[in-house]
Amino acid sequence: MALKDLAFTILYVEDLERATKFYRDTLGLTLAYATRGWVQFDTNGAALVLHPKLDHQQQGGAQFTHVAFRVDDLNAEYKLLNEKNVKFHAPPATASFGKHATLVDPEGNEIDLLEWAPTRARMVTQNTVVNEIINNHPETMEVFEDHGIRICGGCLVLLNAPVYETAEYSGLASEELSELVEELNGKLVELDSLSHATQK
Repeated sequence: MALKDLAFTILYVEDLERATKFYRDTLGLTLAYATRGWVQFDTNGAALVLHPKLDHQQQGGAQFTHVAFRVDDLNAEYKLLNEKNVKFHAPPATASFGKHATLVDPEGNEIDLLEWAPTRARMVTQNTVVNEIINNHPETMEVFEDHGIRICGGCLVLLNAPVYETAEYSGLASEELSELVEELNGKLVELDSLSHATQK
């Protein structure tokens, strides 16, 4: 068995906006990125994620958490745990970040096992080159356009600049730059979710 470091912990909440304000404004955690249904904070070690409660979690006031561990070889771990009669929702599936599978402990808690793809960036920062984002995920173009950034094939300077330089060139303030990065990461999470759903 080779579970590695804890990747993230999800807290399921009734009111995502209220919970986000509490962890960000009251507890002072730094928001890494946010999208509909997923708010992630920068924390030392495992990331803290807020997610709306699922339908089956609304009954009886039950509190649920969801943890994820990194592994080096997901297929091998899946085989080993299957031999130990561990319940999985489904066999390992491929996503843009690598591979994942979800098991259930004896109490009904879900635990994700993640194998990161070695060569793919998992998160956009202000220093990520715009062309790298668009080449890997063309759908992110709409996020740039929503912020008034128009990038055509001939705009080599914008394409080969980091996000912050492209934003500055396009007249975005620092607050808008932070929103742009959050929305780009949100789009990547959305694309990962869609990829996972189509493989089920």
